[in-house]
Amino acid sequence: MINPMDLFKVKGLLGEFGTNHPKFFPFLQAVAQAGAKEGTIVEMTVTTPEGTKMETNLRMSQSDLELIHLIREMAGQGDKKDKDGNAEAADAPADTNTQE
Repeated sequence: MINPMDLFKVKGLLGEFGTNHPKFFPFLQAVAQAGAKEGTIVEMTVTTPEGTKMETNLRMSQSDLELIHLIREMAGQGDKKDKDGNAEAADAPADTNTQE
């Protein structure tokens, strides 16, 4: 069973993550608005302070998209509902460059 206090901690840490990396959640919003769906490929590159580069990619599954939706909701960045109760993505910013 999940400890409710851990959920509050996760929410706080997600808020701090958003503060430390202000372009990341808006980038995810822009991706969602552009139509990220099952089969979308996400590529990642990690460069250590020493210059070592690691790269990978993944093909998004429906469960991946559900996890991202849940994380966005927990971070307060979830979809909004229109007057008919349909989900609509939050407004995306024009600048989606995540380098800081």
